[in-house]
Amino acid sequence: MSTIAFIGGGNMAGCIFDGIVKAQAHDPALITVSGPHPEKLCAFANQGAHITSDNVKAAQDAEIIFLGVKPQVLTSVLQELKDAGIDFINKLVISMAAGYPCSGIKKFTASDRIIRIMPNTPAKIGLGVVGLFCCEGVNEDDKATCHQLLQGLGSIIDTDTEEGINVIGCLAGCAPAFIYRFLEALISEAVAYGFNEKDARRLIEQTAFGSVSMCLANQGSPISALREAVTSKGGTTFEGLKQMTAHNFEGMMADVIKASMDRTHQFEEMFS
Repeated sequence: MSTIAFIGGGNMAGCIFDGIVKAQAHDPALITVSGPHPEKLCAFANQGAHITSDNVKAAQDAEIIFLGVKPQVLTSVLQELKDAGIDFINKLVISMAAGYPCSGIKKFTASDRIIRIMPNTPAKIGLGVVGLFCCEGVNEDDKATCHQLLQGLGSIIDTDTEEGINVIGCLAGCAPAFIYRFLEALISEAVAYGFNEKDARRLIEQTAFGSVSMCLANQGSPISALREAVTSKGGTTFEGLKQMTAHNFEGMMADVIKASMDRTHQFEEMFS
């Protein structure tokens, strides 16, 4: 097994680490996690990993390096590793920084053996989506290793372009927040019509779970057919959908995704 370093021990690094350990895809004793506050890394240590506040020490002997810091912080981290003389030629770098292109990472590593991944938060319970893009220096063994490490997180979607990983980041990465806000709005309506918070949440959560399960159970049917099956012309659902049309729901969602994509492209310009 390869030695692994996580530079950054935040939520997404924790999510990936947990997925690796739960799927028994790697020995945690061969994993080192670095972060500025070692006392906040206890969850990693409790599962058998080594922890440190020294990014250079973590990266020094690692054969695989997960870059788990925010894009705004990644440049300084990469500069730190470069200044310390870290040789990346024999290391596989896996970055989860949104909008930070391979070209930007290569400037510091002098290697394009780089994989960009975009996991979403449901990966924490093994029900996530992980977008994956391989730069030119990545070979098939590297890609297979990355797939093996991430298999416990959910579905892995490969893309051949960096723009593809941007799209996955905005659709799968950001969308849980958009979905949660939609659920929050429905729960608020249930409360407004007399339900207590607990029952309102149970009502909407089960409705959402059942609806998605119907989609999964009916792969031969377009989702529009499932929607139409709920909708009788002139009925209650029909009137509600008319309001969604009146408020240009699809146009709003297009604007939502475009705003996320625009921000991603701003990051790319900053870090390329």
